[in-house]
Amino acid sequence: MYLSTNQIPKFSYFIIGLYCLFGLVYWTIFLEQGTGDEGLMAYYLNESQEKGFYWLIQSGNFSIPHAILVFPLSLVFSNYFSLRLLSFFGVLFIFFYSMKKIQHKTALLNLHLLFYLFSGSFLLGTNDTLFYCFFIVFILEVFLKFSDQSSKIPGYAWFCLVSAFFTRQMAVVYLPFVLGILFLLFRDRKFGLKETGMICGSICFWVILNIPSLLQNGSLGFDNKTRDTQQGTTWSQRQYLSQVYANEGKIPEFTHVTWEETRAYLDEHGEESLPSSTFKSLIFDLSFTIKEFWKDLFFLVQSGLRQAGLSVTFPLAGLLLTANLKNSKLKIFAIGQGIQMLIFATIIISYVEIRWLAPVMMIGIWGINDLIMNHKSGLKFFNLNLAVLTLLSFYGIFKYSIMIMQTSIWSSLMLR
Repeated sequence: MYLSTNQIPKFSYFIIGLYCLFGLVYWTIFLEQGTGDEGLMAYYLNESQEKGFYWLIQSGNFSIPHAILVFPLSLVFSNYFSLRLLSFFGVLFIFFYSMKKIQHKTALLNLHLLFYLFSGSFLLGTNDTLFYCFFIVFILEVFLKFSDQSSKIPGYAWFCLVSAFFTRQMAVVYLPFVLGILFLLFRDRKFGLKETGMICGSICFWVILNIPSLLQNGSLGFDNKTRDTQQGTTWSQRQYLSQVYANEGKIPEFTHVTWEETRAYLDEHGEESLPSSTFKSLIFDLSFTIKEFWKDLFFLVQSGLRQAGLSVTFPLAGLLLTANLKNSKLKIFAIGQGIQMLIFATIIISYVEIRWLAPVMMIGIWGINDLIMNHKSGLKFFNLNLAVLTLLSFYGIFKYSIMIMQTSIWSSLMLR
């Protein structure tokens, strides 16, 4: 290993730690109670307290893994706080699991992980963080296997992989990455009947728990976004119209039109005037899709750098810097992260929420750590990464301070 330094200035520890504290306080306490996914889940939790846990899993409005964990908390705390508290527990799990499992780590890895985990991608009270926990366990175990830090992929990692697909429907977007990993493991004779059995057994386990929803609705339980307030429209239609209006200057970028505006547009222009699904959005207007791809890719890299530091550069750095390394399998993860970034930039017509890419950003953090440990220029990369995280923390503290002071909770505190 070329890098053995453990010297990080106390100033950087303080600034990055303060940034994490500001992030935790904002996302768990000062953030307004949302009307999006978080608000929808709080709404269903409130109903479940009147109708019972069985209703919650039978209704199909909640993914079963998420319901099992958050419902007991909602009996003690408010719905919003329960959702955010579970996400906070998820953050702690990801941090300590990563630090325990990764054998070859720099002194900066813990700070880089904390910086990203408290950037906001993980602390919102939705089922996203639980999905990340499941998926990250699997990806990390594969990463450790390919980077010669582990001799095998444990059985619980396969259970976590399956659980991720029963927690968040968005998991299907990661299917190309998962299939690529399975192919490489099969090629190396690391995926056989035992692993297939664990996957099938895990699927059966979650399907059995989903029987109430299957009998009631004919589908698995997930976060149901098709409430009456949507007025017969879909999220794809709303997102597509939002981006059209944003480009025309009718609404600000990174905002959505209302369900009522979406319904009015369809009534005026016809049901076929907006694409009703993600696939239809891609082929509805190819020139528009291409234009949005480049815009989303630029935004993804820019926001990814702001929230995750240099991990967003791992697809490029991993390809350029692993040529002379003994373990060139890091390229697999660099390519995988890059492909997933391109997929998200392609399929999202409105704007990419960086939190959706949390698993691939984690790959970047692990990959950057591995490059620092094994490359001859590791010390220079170490110092560059430290400088970037420190400067971004400065900026983040400033932004969080403004965001906190703009909340109604802060205003009420000042009026007392």
